Amino acid sequence: MNLAYSLFLYSTWFFATYYVVLVLLIMFLGKDKLYECKRFGTKHRPSVSVIVPAYNEQGKIRHTIESLKEVTYDKVEFIILNDGSTDNTSKEIMASIKGDSRFRFIDRKENKGKAASLNEGITRAKGAFIATIDADSMIEPKILPKVLPYFEDESVGAVTVAVRVKNPKTMLHRIFELEYIIGLSLMLKVFSFFDGVFVTPGPFSIYRKSVLDEIGGFDIHNITEDMEIAYRIQKKRYRIENCMDAKVYTIIPPTFSQVCIQRKRWYSGALMTLAKHKDMVLNSKYGLFGYFVFFNYSLIFLGLFLFLYSLYLLLLNAVENLLYLQYTGFNILEQLKYIELDFLMLSRSSILGSLALIFTLVVLIIGLYFTKTDWVRKKMGVIGYPFLFFFYQWFWIISIWGLIRGKNKIKWR
Repeated sequence: MNLAYSLFLYSTWFFATYYVVLVLLIMFLGKDKLYECKRFGTKHRPSVSVIVPAYNEQGKIRHTIESLKEVTYDKVEFIILNDGSTDNTSKEIMASIKGDSRFRFIDRKENKGKAASLNEGITRAKGAFIATIDADSMIEPKILPKVLPYFEDESVGAVTVAVRVKNPKTMLHRIFELEYIIGLSLMLKVFSFFDGVFVTPGPFSIYRKSVLDEIGGFDIHNITEDMEIAYRIQKKRYRIENCMDAKVYTIIPPTFSQVCIQRKRWYSGALMTLAKHKDMVLNSKYGLFGYFVFFNYSLIFLGLFLFLYSLYLLLLNAVENLLYLQYTGFNILEQLKYIELDFLMLSRSSILGSLALIFTLVVLIIGLYFTKTDWVRKKMGVIGYPFLFFFYQWFWIISIWGLIRGKNKIKWR
């Protein structure tokens, strides 16, 4: 094993282990706060405007509207914006909201993008708080009474909720379901303990309207507006909380190729946001947030480099061995049946890789326990969960390559 490879291998292992152990410690120390139920301290109930931007959501948005109709909170209005859809989204919206005075519909013929639609909704909103929900997501009826009490702390600028996958059926969906349960639920709660929340997820998040007005709404030039706005909320030193007890259910793309398109937008937007707000990195002015961002992306790129370097060395070694064996008359297919696994002959990288796999599954099960999820019932997702590591490398590769080529455009999907 060469020196450079050893350096990256052990550095990545150290940082990854440190990160996971730190998160687990924070999780265990804050376990009593994971599902804390906050209540209104006064009889006053603030008004809320729920904004639903939509573009070509035919067949999906009616389910979103049905979930909105079930909302139990009384001081609420729903603003739905059709952003120049080319299908029957507009007709479906009008048919679904007919007869319900809480709904306002803005049918725009020109497509301006999600962020622009959200900003228009904010300017028309009457509520003291702004909730945003994707047009392919469904919220539970009591979500507003659960999240609004968090805002009685004047330092709170936004609140996120637990994001879950709606009706996962395929193996791919079951794997990503666990990612949502851990990454967009439990981890956001853990990050909120040290003001490290870096995204207010699009499926559902709620903001203090005065904060949105102060920071100028959503950035229309960013392809991940829900992440970029979280940086600016943190930059203004407002806190972003998470309510794990409140849930939103969202639909994820049906095929792997469509997931790749979605993740290319997410990860490219993450890098664009990082570049835009690079002044926050390692800046004590913004508390632990800037250090968390630095550590997070350092780990991502260490892992990506290690993956590519390992792949390069593996292919190089395979080619060299094949070139050598072709001159010896060695029959590879004949020898395959004699292969035996000898743990004493495993390389250091193989041992660390095996430990990482075991560690990943153990941490996953611990995380599912804290989210009150029966991991046995999710066993197919648990089995496939380690493959997320390889998925992530591919997502980052196509995202970085897209940025280099300048092919990442601002679009809805």
